[in-house]
Amino acid sequence: MNSYRNQKISLVGFMNEKSEDIRVRLSNEFQQMVFSELIYRFSSVGLGKIFNISRPMVYHYRSYRVNNISLDNLNKIVNLMNLKEELISNNTIGIFKNEDIRKACLNLGRNFRINQLKNFRNQIPKINDIIEDNSLNLEKWFCSYKNLINFGCREIKAIETKDNKLEVTYTNYANSKKKTFTTLFPRIIKIDEDFQYFLGLWVGDKAGGGRIGVMNKNKILNLYTSDYLIKLYQKPLFVLYTHSERIPELDYKIDKVIRIKGFGNGHAISVHAINSILKSFFGYLESNLDNLLMLIPNRNIFFAGLFDAEGNVFFEDKCFRWSSKNAINIKIFIKHLSQMNLFHRFDGSNLVTYNFADKILPFIKHPQKINDANLLCYKDGALNNRFMNILNFIHENPGKSAKEIAKALKRVKVYSQLKFLEYIGLVRMDGYPHKMFTTTQGVASLSHGGKDL
Repeated sequence: MNSYRNQKISLVGFMNEKSEDIRVRLSNEFQQMVFSELIYRFSSVGLGKIFNISRPMVYHYRSYRVNNISLDNLNKIVNLMNLKEELISNNTIGIFKNEDIRKACLNLGRNFRINQLKNFRNQIPKINDIIEDNSLNLEKWFCSYKNLINFGCREIKAIETKDNKLEVTYTNYANSKKKTFTTLFPRIIKIDEDFQYFLGLWVGDKAGGGRIGVMNKNKILNLYTSDYLIKLYQKPLFVLYTHSERIPELDYKIDKVIRIKGFGNGHAISVHAINSILKSFFGYLESNLDNLLMLIPNRNIFFAGLFDAEGNVFFEDKCFRWSSKNAINIKIFIKHLSQMNLFHRFDGSNLVTYNFADKILPFIKHPQKINDANLLCYKDGALNNRFMNILNFIHENPGKSAKEIAKALKRVKVYSQLKFLEYIGLVRMDGYPHKMFTTTQGVASLSHGGKDL
């Protein structure tokens, strides 16, 4: 707080300032003497009217509980008591701006609240303390977490339990009106395959804000998310986000469409429930992800969910990749994938593995990724258009080199794609430089549109 302390301050200097912006701190003894004299002369009631303050406040000034006086009231004191400028100057400790005092008071309150919230956070149990009988005790976590949210405009009115349900009723402001809300979540969450998969899917593709859910395009994953949210006593919503005026054709219900302004194309569907408390619980799980992954029964299922959210099959390198931009999570993923003998390298944005078939593939649910993984692991699946175009060109133009194929298809290079087609037995390379020909299996694949290799 800015102030001018121990200075000789003249009344002329005071009068040149805006009286409502300045407050003056007098010495304790001097202020008590002045107000005792004024109370004797005018009574506390009369003095309150003169200074436009309450009668109890007059005594707070006299006892120095209030240790600063507005410039306006100080000028009144000088006039009432006919005090000399030198006397005021000798007993002035400092001058303050009202704004500085307000900031100091606000900072005091903020620091108090920060320390209070810090203490509340320290009371939240460790992740291993809420795991009991292969389940997460959400109720135990909530008993400590509620202290972080039960203040200000939000006030918890009731907490009721019935079977495995925990119902919380609270008040909060919405659209400038105080309203009553009720939220529901499970007291206990079983650490089963559904939970482990959903956690991985959520860590990779979580919905934002106070929504608990996943944002994805794939129907299978969206319906799975909905089913799991219902299992947690939630009411899922399907919200379509799109840049286009055209709504994509979907064979399942969409509750709401939100058009995104700006450049872009495509769409995504958020399947979520509005429940900031449950969202905070999953945030707590993610903040303790390193320890949690050590405690869950099967980390393969978690990483399968994560792969369905942000993984891909990279045919050219015959590998599988998890993409992540979260620096903290990347370190955790590398640690655990290494322990599971699944980590090969990190290329700057992807965690790469080659050991996928036995550990991760059995648990993924994304149909396209299942197809691509089977194609790479077992040479069994449908080719995508990128490879079908190359295969079809070779069939129609046998004996071409990789350079000639790339030029004809207007690509920089195609050698890695050709090596993959050779790996799955659809093309053969003869001579040097290599000339490309379709195999009998490649011809059969073309006749089936790239399916049933």
